[in-house]
Amino acid sequence: MKSTGLCSCAAALVAAVLVAAPAWAEPSAEGVTVTVAPAEARPGDPVLVTVLGSAQTPKGKAAGKDLSFFAVRGGHQALFAVPMDRKPGELAIELRGGLPRQVVPVVAHEFPAADVTVPDEYANPPPEARKRIDDDNRAIRKAFGKPGDPPQFRGDFKQPVAGGRPTSPFGEQRTFNAVAKSQHLGLDVTARTGAKVKAIGDGTVVLVRSCFLPGNVVVVDHGAGIASAYFHLQLASVVEGDIIKRGAQVGRAGQTGRATGPHMHLSVWVPGGFVDPATFFRLPFRPPVVEPAPVPDAVSAGAVDPAPAKKASYKSRKKTTKSPAKKKSAK
Repeated sequence: MKSTGLCSCAAALVAAVLVAAPAWAEPSAEGVTVTVAPAEARPGDPVLVTVLGSAQTPKGKAAGKDLSFFAVRGGHQALFAVPMDRKPGELAIELRGGLPRQVVPVVAHEFPAADVTVPDEYANPPPEARKRIDDDNRAIRKAFGKPGDPPQFRGDFKQPVAGGRPTSPFGEQRTFNAVAKSQHLGLDVTARTGAKVKAIGDGTVVLVRSCFLPGNVVVVDHGAGIASAYFHLQLASVVEGDIIKRGAQVGRAGQTGRATGPHMHLSVWVPGGFVDPATFFRLPFRPPVVEPAPVPDAVSAGAVDPAPAKKASYKSRKKTTKSPAKKKSAK
C-alpha cells in the first residue's frame, strides 16, 4: 500500500533473514556470557539480551525498566523496545548477580514523511467513528501479551507474505488530506488482494476484529510479551482461541479500513512498545526450553466480512522528520 500503523495501519524486509550483529559478547564470572543485539539501535528498534551459561534466571533493567527473561536453550533471553522518542546516546542495561553492565548506542534516525489522500471520513472521522476508533485501539492493545507469559514460539520468526516488497517503513510520519497526522507503527509490504498472510511465529490467536482504521485485524500472541498484528485483511482465516504454528494462514491480504490499495501491514509488539519488524526479523532468537502448547492438526477457519474499500492515494515526500517522534495515532 501504503497504509498506516497501529491503528495508523527501513531496511528491506527481504534483508530481514540476516542475523543482527551482537553489540557485545562479554564473558563474566563463572563462564556466563552476555550478548546484546543489534550492535547499535535506532528509536523504535527491538533489543535482545542473551545470557548464556547461567542456571539462574537473570534479573536486570534496560533504560530503568525491568527486563523479563525467559529460558532458552543454553540460557535466557529478554527483549525490549527502544522508545520512539529516545534521543541519541547510550542506553544502559544493568544486570544483577555480578553480570557485566552493557551499553547499546542509540543513533539518530530520521523517519520519512508522506502525504496520503483518503476519503474524508478517514482523515476527519465523525464523532461516532472516533468512539469506534478508541474502542478498536483499546481492544488491540488489550490483546497484546504480558512480558512474563511463557514463550509459545519455537525460535526465529518468518515473513508473513512470500516475496512481499516493503512499501512503507516503520515510523513513517503521515499527513492525511493535509490535516490529520499520525505515525506508521508497522511495516507495509506488497501483496495482491487475496494473497495468503501467514503467522510469523507459533502462538495463539487472541483477537479477530473488524476495525474502522486498520480494517480487518488479526492479533497473534507469541508469548514472552511478543505479539504480531495483521491489518487491512480482506478476511480472517482464524478465530480467537486458535493455536497456530509459524506459517499458518491467518487471513488474506486486502485493503479494508484506511488503506490506499491492497497490501499487507504487519505490526510487532514487544515489551515496551511497537518495534520495527525489519529489525525484529534479524534478531538471533534461541529456541525456548518451555514446551509450546500443542497445535491441532488444523485450525478452524472463521472469517470477517471485508469492508468496502474507498479510493485513496499516497504520496511519499522527501522531507523527513527526526526522532523524537510526534504524537502517535492508533492508525
